[in-house]
Amino acid sequence: MLQASEKSNARILVIDDDPLFRNLMVSFLRREYFVSVASDGSEGFYKALEYPPDIAIVDVQMPVWDGLQTLKAFRSHPTLCNTKIIMLTSDASKGTVIAAIQGGANDYIIKTSFSKTELLDKVRKFAQPGGGNVANTPNSSRRQNSVTATNTVSQQMEPVKTCPEPASIEDQLGELSLDKSEEEMLEEIMDEWE
Repeated sequence: MLQASEKSNARILVIDDDPLFRNLMVSFLRREYFVSVASDGSEGFYKALEYPPDIAIVDVQMPVWDGLQTLKAFRSHPTLCNTKIIMLTSDASKGTVIAAIQGGANDYIIKTSFSKTELLDKVRKFAQPGGGNVANTPNSSRRQNSVTATNTVSQQMEPVKTCPEPASIEDQLGELSLDKSEEEMLEEIMDEWE
């Protein structure tokens, strides 16, 4: 185990209502990062306000606030809107995937195919300065370039960084229209997860 001085400075918040799964993730992560936990989205949100994490790993299906409500709360708060969020889900349905991507999730981990290596790789990617900004999907590099170009233009026009005003999950799903390549990409994602 690394000494405190050898750990990354990244702070990870694990929000999951399953104590066994939560403890499993903490046991993997605490060797390299400073880790805190919460058992539901509401508790996690308020804990994050007190001690803002660099990365939050958020379960989708939880009591009180589910993962999508928690994601929305993070993205709408000025202190937490830039926190990297990895959604942890056993629900890989199209609606959930789209809602989380549109809601601002940075990546996914599917519980049914969970691996220690995948978890650590995703966290390490986001713990690095300038870590990824969009979900790790088959065409994520294309979307990352688009996000980078958009951010460069935005930074030139507006020096103060602000968080986007999120729409409700229902509004996002209702307004969502995918072009043919995005629909194919979503189908590839779903095939990979099945």
